[in-house]
Amino acid sequence: MSKVMSELAEMARNRPIELKELKGKGGKVVEYTGSFIPEQLIYAAGAEPYLMFRGGEPEPPDTVLEYMLRFMNPHARSQVGFWNLGLDPVTPFADLVVAQQTDCHVGRIAELMEYLKWPVYKVGVPSDWEKPHTREYYYKALGKLKTKLEELTGNKITDEELKKSVVSINKINQALRKMSELRKADSPAIGGSDFILLNHYSFFCEPEVTASKLEELYEELKEKGGVFPKDAPRILLAGRIVAFGDYVVPKLIEDSGAVIVTEMLDEGVRHYRRQDVETEGDLIRNIGEAYYLKRIPPCIFQPAWKHRFERMQELIKEYKVDGVVWYQLSFDEIYDMECSCIIKWMDELKMPFLKLESSYEYSREATGPLTTRIESFVESIKERKGVI
Repeated sequence: MSKVMSELAEMARNRPIELKELKGKGGKVVEYTGSFIPEQLIYAAGAEPYLMFRGGEPEPPDTVLEYMLRFMNPHARSQVGFWNLGLDPVTPFADLVVAQQTDCHVGRIAELMEYLKWPVYKVGVPSDWEKPHTREYYYKALGKLKTKLEELTGNKITDEELKKSVVSINKINQALRKMSELRKADSPAIGGSDFILLNHYSFFCEPEVTASKLEELYEELKEKGGVFPKDAPRILLAGRIVAFGDYVVPKLIEDSGAVIVTEMLDEGVRHYRRQDVETEGDLIRNIGEAYYLKRIPPCIFQPAWKHRFERMQELIKEYKVDGVVWYQLSFDEIYDMECSCIIKWMDELKMPFLKLESSYEYSREATGPLTTRIESFVESIKERKGVI
């Protein structure tokens, strides 16, 4: 790991401690879920945001079964599960938890948060994304969130403060965008595992510092050049989310001799390709447009699957992808349904495709077969490329 990545990792680890100290001095801490809650608003209100998206461990999801059915995806259940186990370092002192309302999984978990007396504020996200009235609903929901944050902090969210936070997050997106361009090379300078980690660190570290560190790392990688074999199978990783702590699958892919050159994930990474927010005009509306329209629509948006597949085709061409790995979570029925269509379309493209499903069970018994499947997939691509 490079010096810059080590520094970002250390800052991310220390963030809960910093937030607790800030809380002790009278500051406000706002947790939030998902990719439709703009951190820019939280910063502009003078509060400190903390994204709630941990996963990758089997015990936390099971701790919520006392309250609800098993048939919620393990990532959604984990958000309460880590708290149940006393492993959540921020929620016990958070002043507010802003929970996006998208599908039934996150909706039920938000209801459980309310039942447990967490200070929850819900933001509705309509799934009919192409209809003008649903966009207006989301824009108004952000306006109401702005009011809620102002009431919490006692600070007025001015255009000046909001623009400042918008510019900071835009800088992070721009740095990630440039870094992602390096992955188009025959021998990428950075793999998908590290790139996903950088995205995760960026949610926890102070924006201006993060943007500066990412720029520094970009210059370092640009000079360093490729670190993967030029004939390594090039993988597109797609699905719902690679959560903070859920790194087994990306690591296994790259340990098997492939390289993740691009990803199409609905959560857990920044939507850096198309999500810069315009800094002139109505900033709330600009943020709404960036988060709701100027991004790849998530699987739960309808009708979006064909549109998403078209974007996958663009990524396959741009990044010279040799195979697609679809990574979904157990009981996530919408993603399972979409995957059925993706399998058919990928077959028509003659694109190698591997579907993986996770319940966050990574015991030795579970990881062995998973490793074998991934290694076999990578080897089949190598044979197809004539590498072997």
